[in-house]
Amino acid sequence: MSEDALTPGCTPCPPVRCDNPFDRVVVSYLLPGGTRVMWQLRDDFLDPQPYEFQLQVGTTASNDADDWADVGTPVLDTYVTVDTEQRLHGIIRWLFYRVKLTTSTGTYFSDPTGLEGTLSRRDWRLAREAVRQELVRMRQDAGQQGYLLKRRVSGTRCPHCLDYQTQEITQISCPYCWGTGFLCGYFFPIDCVWADIHPKAVQIVEHPTSGTVAPIMVQARMVNTWMMSTGDVWVNKVTDDRYYIEKVQNIAERRGIPIVAYVLMRQAPFTDPIYKLPINGQVLSVAEMEGM
Repeated sequence: MSEDALTPGCTPCPPVRCDNPFDRVVVSYLLPGGTRVMWQLRDDFLDPQPYEFQLQVGTTASNDADDWADVGTPVLDTYVTVDTEQRLHGIIRWLFYRVKLTTSTGTYFSDPTGLEGTLSRRDWRLAREAVRQELVRMRQDAGQQGYLLKRRVSGTRCPHCLDYQTQEITQISCPYCWGTGFLCGYFFPIDCVWADIHPKAVQIVEHPTSGTVAPIMVQARMVNTWMMSTGDVWVNKVTDDRYYIEKVQNIAERRGIPIVAYVLMRQAPFTDPIYKLPINGQVLSVAEMEGM
């Protein structure tokens, strides 16, 4: 159909878009303080960095709708952003988010995701209350505050430590990718990630090249609303101890949505290059420590 035959006021259909580079987009409306939107790219998405992400909001579940509006300003080198505006005041929640990704070679959009995901309003309220109670317990009793470093699984492959033919990591202490295989290694730290850490246990392991080693393993109870996965790093805000996440086992869910998890973590030795990764604002004053 030609453009002349279109109904007045309509616009031509948009061109066919490239494959969606987003592996998943999660809208977490369980915590107070705004709507948090997180995303993860597919591991086969290799557009050159930097990546610019722009959160958008609309009232339909169609990428072809014309009412998508930007939320805040674009963000770089992160996997999460927050919409601080209260957009709905009634019971019906016709609201969707999507993420616009801009690289030097193209522009991409995620699939629209509803405000409450797969939860009904009743289930969402129950899940939100469970998260609130868990965080209150951690802040008042047993929790330790820290940062979450999300491991990169896509982007520009490291040109310094990857084998040219197999693309395997040859240097786990690479200062360019921190042993992840992708430049920069981790996204910017996410603050206020609490963990109730159980007493540490030393596990003796016979390594074929390193001999007998004794990694310190800990199990932590954590609110699992951060898309935590194996290879991420949790950093204690006060002591700067850094832990690699080895396993995440959900122990409380609501309709398949994770709420609380037991997280098995391996403490990184102090010679590990992960300690060289700076975290702005980590140093606490005595007054701040007394108020925690």
